[in-house]
Amino acid sequence: MSYLLAQGPQLENRWRRALPVSDAVLLGRSTAHWQVTWDASISRQHVELKLTKSGLCVSKLAQAGNPVFHNGEQQQELLLQPGEHFVIGETTFTYTESEVIATLDHSTPAIEQTFLLDDLQHVQFDKTPQRIDLLSQLPDLISNAGDDHELFSKLVTWLMLGIPRAAGIAFVSWKVDQQIPQGVEVLYWDNRGTKSENFAPSQQLIQQTIEADVSTLHFWNQDSESEFTELQGIDWAFCIPISGPSCPGWGLYIAGRSESNVAMPEDSEQQLNIKIDMKYAQLAASTLGKLRTLKFLQRTEAHFRQFFPDVVVDALQSTTPEELLSPRECQVSVLFCDLRGFARTSEQSQHDLMQLLQTTSQSLSVMTRQILDHHGVIGDFHGDAAMGFWGWPVATDDGSEALRACQTALAITAVFAEQAEPTRATIGIASGLAVAGKIGSDDQVKVSVLGPVVNLAARLESMNRQFNTMILVDAATAQGVERANLPLATVKLATVRPQGMETDTAIYMLLSRAELQNNNEFYERYGVALQAIENGELLAGQASLEALLNDYPTQASFAQFVLEHISQHSSHVIHLQDK
Repeated sequence: MSYLLAQGPQLENRWRRALPVSDAVLLGRSTAHWQVTWDASISRQHVELKLTKSGLCVSKLAQAGNPVFHNGEQQQELLLQPGEHFVIGETTFTYTESEVIATLDHSTPAIEQTFLLDDLQHVQFDKTPQRIDLLSQLPDLISNAGDDHELFSKLVTWLMLGIPRAAGIAFVSWKVDQQIPQGVEVLYWDNRGTKSENFAPSQQLIQQTIEADVSTLHFWNQDSESEFTELQGIDWAFCIPISGPSCPGWGLYIAGRSESNVAMPEDSEQQLNIKIDMKYAQLAASTLGKLRTLKFLQRTEAHFRQFFPDVVVDALQSTTPEELLSPRECQVSVLFCDLRGFARTSEQSQHDLMQLLQTTSQSLSVMTRQILDHHGVIGDFHGDAAMGFWGWPVATDDGSEALRACQTALAITAVFAEQAEPTRATIGIASGLAVAGKIGSDDQVKVSVLGPVVNLAARLESMNRQFNTMILVDAATAQGVERANLPLATVKLATVRPQGMETDTAIYMLLSRAELQNNNEFYERYGVALQAIENGELLAGQASLEALLNDYPTQASFAQFVLEHISQHSSHVIHLQDK
């Protein structure tokens, strides 16, 4: 693995980045991932880096101000070999090739101690002002990290500042069930200086820590011969487990060398100092675990919202899923929305089904977006149709679910009308008692709504084709609209008996109050005619409808349908067949 190590004038001015194998990257003060924010001598984009078989090619960009030095001489372009470096301003950039791998070549420790989380709570920090200052920086450090690599880098630098005794630091993962050499994956590492070939975390220590889920500290006698400790220049190491479902098998490994060159008793001052360092490192490990868990929950919630609307996800914050999703009876308003002419469009698109899918998805997106924006729940999809409902999971006492359903319907038709190629949709809305919640079989479930009100909403949507209307609602929904002081209105069209149902139901056309006022005379005359028909005065009602059709030939398409049905069947109740 090839790395570029940047080291500025201060210890904290540091990062280590893995160089990509084929792609060139730009280094500067404002470049993504390869930022050097601490050095004003470096331009926003200063050099281009490209890894080749011959080495690391470094090219100064034309817009770069200050020179690039290599071996004390200014260079426009240079080829670095592993171990070589270049300098810009006060920052040194070193090219290294190394791969840190946990080793099984581990000497038996002279002292081994394990600690639970609470065991280190009584340990008091030394250098308290410096530690407090560093701890105060931790929230900003974490919140400003763009990704895991940057977060690891910042945490390692923070740990190096707070633990001067640390010679090498690594975030590791013990994954015995995966094909990783020797079971340990080094997620990120760094050590003091530029040479890293001797840094080799102990797999034995890491495995022991993660499997037992306790922080573990090892000391080695400095007066005994050990290739493991001598090559690394260390005589102690500890590993701290990182808890959380998003950090499976993770640990923080830190190794260093004591100030003394003699063997230490278990209660020595140097051991106490290492325990203080462990407490400091434990804060980083705990913070990392909690941060990743939080981000995992955020990603899960974002994914969850694709299947459940915001109103359901929000409700889950205050109750258990079992309690919230358990089916229960409630007052709901159900909306069915379908596209007109979809069957014909499908037939015409049989040789370009992907285009048909894209077109259908765009239309469904309009429907679902408006349902969700008006705090509804997506209950189901049927080809080019969508079903939404209101009144669950949070019940309302004021009937506002009917108003939201109606506002959604008008919003959907308005969006479709504004499209470059206007789409016509038909909508049916019914309100009443239903069962809502987790509905399905033992094998698969979904959040939906079940009951006669659902069937009625579907029938109302279908009736639009016969009445040549766009939005039809039932009497319960119409009453909710009329009680509210909103710019909505309903007009009763007829009393019908849908096919397959035994109950007569009044149906209403939903429109804006402005549209009602603009055509007030037309709707008033239709209302008079319909009232006569429903009072049994069929001849008078028919005559009124015929006069209305003569005066408003382009507006009264639904009046024509009612007139034809009354004339043929001599009944004020329209018995409908599905179309």
